Order: sequence, then structure tokens, then C-alpha cells
Amino acid sequence: MTKPRPIRPAIARPAPAAEPPASISHPYPVRMLQSAATTILQRGQERDTSQDGQAQERSMAATVAAFNAIEGTALSERQGWAFMQTLKLVRAANTARNGRYNPDDYLDGAAYAALGAEAAAGGAGKA
Repeated sequence: MTKPRPIRPAIARPAPAAEPPASISHPYPVRMLQSAATTILQRGQERDTSQDGQAQERSMAATVAAFNAIEGTALSERQGWAFMQTLKLVRAANTARNGRYNPDDYLDGAAYAALGAEAAAGGAGKA
């Protein structure tokens, strides 16, 4: 007579992420946001200076600290990201007045908005 096999508990595994079929194209704004997210991750790998190895682009706090020291101001990290968004908006407007389009202005603007949201959430104790 064979021994019954012990019952093993089921191990929960996350379902694989559903990938849309290659024939389905996302709307342009979704593709732009996906590109912005990819850009944030790539720049994090290029410029990471964190001690925890999270590969995150975290240069704004040091940038505003240096700016504040030079100018005698009290710009916050969130305001630094807002400043960069404004720069990209002005560049996009100038480019449009010249009858051109530079997707980088919008891609970086979306990324700066996300990084600004993170800084705001952190400042509010929500990150």
C-alpha cells in the first residue's frame, strides 16, 4: 500500500500582468505618460546617488539647497519641480510659436509633475 502524499498548502502567486495585444495601440497621452515613467527610471539608473541603491533620480533637494544658499531664498523641493515644469511649459510655448513640436518638453513636464507630486506627498507626510 502506498503512503498518501502530504497535502501542501497552496502558494499564492501574483497573476502575470496582462499585456495588450501588439495590434492594440494606446492613446497618445497614455504612451507619453509611459515614456515619462520610463525616463524617470532610466535617469534614476544614470544619476542615482542614494545610499539605499533604489536607483532614483533625486537631485532636486540638493539643487534647491544650493540655489537657496546662493540666492538667499527658501525654495522647497516641490517648488523646484514646479519650476522645472514651468520651464518646460515656456519652452513648449516658444517651440509652438515657431510652428514646431518637441515631445521632450511634454515628456519631461509629465515626469516633473510626478516627481513634484512625490515631493508634495512627502512634505505632507503621505509618501
